[in-house]
Amino acid sequence: MVSKRAGDVTARWDEFDVVAGDVTLHVYRVGRADRPTLVLAHGLGDSGRCWWRVAAALEDDADLVMVDARHHGRSSSPNTPASSLTEDLATVVDALGLEHPSFMGHSLGARTVAHFAAMHPGHAARLVLIDPPWAADRELDGDLRASEREAIRGWLGSFADMTDTDLAKLGRQQHPDWPDTEYDTWIESKQQVQPGAADDLSTVGWGSVVAAIDCPTLLLRGEANCGGIVTDDVARRMVELSDQVTSRRIEGTGHNIHREDFEAFIVVVREFVSSGDEITP
Repeated sequence: MVSKRAGDVTARWDEFDVVAGDVTLHVYRVGRADRPTLVLAHGLGDSGRCWWRVAAALEDDADLVMVDARHHGRSSSPNTPASSLTEDLATVVDALGLEHPSFMGHSLGARTVAHFAAMHPGHAARLVLIDPPWAADRELDGDLRASEREAIRGWLGSFADMTDTDLAKLGRQQHPDWPDTEYDTWIESKQQVQPGAADDLSTVGWGSVVAAIDCPTLLLRGEANCGGIVTDDVARRMVELSDQVTSRRIEGTGHNIHREDFEAFIVVVREFVSSGDEITP
């Protein structure tokens, strides 16, 4: 059951489907049509509805488009991994006729929007990358070992046998510092995700992706001792690879920066996306 506050916010969203090959993608849209478009891509195991607090804060600043990735939320699961998350995103952009939108992604979603910008030069206005899953040893080869993929598949599949109560307990154990309003859509998304999402994680090394980005990009990272993935060394390397990248660390946060310090996150993102000014590192 999604909380009344989250339900009230998402009830205002337009919802529709976009067909991308053999998968149907569920898309949400809200905000102002006269403002620049910002496309939001969620992380592994989340859904478009998990952006509800972010959307509520930014809907007066942007035309917001949130996509349920394949195997997630209300999107379908393809019979074969014939396409990719990046191609799915490109299909949504084309179907909606979005011209020069900005993109923001968290974790796997950050990887997806970075790949989109690298593969479609000139199409992205700006990027916000929230702690992408990039480790130092994956700069040249980003693919997963079979054992890693199976572990992720098992983790995703484990939610199927859990009740709302089980998931609520798990969420609070894993993320004790989150506000209560974050758990309901997190629980909902875990009930919807399919183990096949593990098939979407093959990728090239992130170094070549970052080097190909041609638009202003804000990397938001937390602290490793709080669960953040992007280390100081990786952040420095990203800045070395592309003069388009600016790195900003939000103190006291880990991997879920937008949930762990929402106020600081929104201030930085609004400044970067809406003003067009660069962020001072």
